[in-house]
Order: sequence, then structure tokens, then C-alpha cells
Amino acid sequence: MNKKPEIPDKAYIWVSIDFDKVKHRINSVTCQIEQVIQKYQFSTKADRSAKRKN
Repeated sequence: MNKKPEIPDKAYIWVSIDFDKVKHRINSVTCQIEQVIQKYQFSTKADRSAKRKN
């Protein structure tokens, strides 16, 4: 007579996502990554040219 309540097999969670904010964040991070890559490429080119002059 002492029945335990049944536990459902699956749980669903509804999440509200603002895709515009997510897209904006992804774009800003992508832009930062591109800036780092450009700086790295510039510094390696400068190092190579400096080594050639010596």
C-alpha cells in the first residue's frame, strides 16, 4: 500500500536562448581569434625578414 511515486525515464528542460546574443558573442570571439592569428603571422614574417637581413 506504500507505493513510491514513479520516476520518469526522461526529463525535459526548456531553455530560452537568445540566438542574437549567441551569434554576437560568437562573432566577437571569432574576431578576437582572427586578430591574434594576424598578429602571430605578422610577427613571424617580421622575424624571418630580420633573420634574412643579418
